[in-house]
Amino acid sequence: MAGTRAEVEHGRTRLRALETELAHRERTMETQLYHEETMFELKAGLMRDLIKALVEKRVDAVCMGFKETLGMYAEQSRHYMAQQDRYADAEIKATDPGEFARLKTRLSDIDIHLTSIRSDALALYREMNKVILLIGGTMPGMSSDDKRALGL
Repeated sequence: MAGTRAEVEHGRTRLRALETELAHRERTMETQLYHEETMFELKAGLMRDLIKALVEKRVDAVCMGFKETLGMYAEQSRHYMAQQDRYADAEIKATDPGEFARLKTRLSDIDIHLTSIRSDALALYREMNKVILLIGGTMPGMSSDDKRALGL
């Protein structure tokens, strides 16, 4: 019986040792899972932030491109408006009927170009607003001089 009691005690000691080892492994696994989850969350957060930054930069790039394009239209419009003023002044001062007719024709051509530029700019402006809203941005501001030149 003494041998049996010693075997039982040895078995209990071995059982406690196995339970302790199992508990240690569970804690180790929980710690590893926690660290893995934390790393995953950090990586996921980094990727979200990176994607957001890329989207914002793209939105900024699109807005800047549209703004520059409208600026070119406004510059062309101002050029034709200046020509329009110059030819209108010359038309008022013209005394020769041939010169008057030539100036009138040139003013008509300028009006056609100016109307075309403004029409194209307005169509582009409308489409730009749609695109920028779709990609999550806001329309960049335009100077009042550009708005006036484009008739917006």
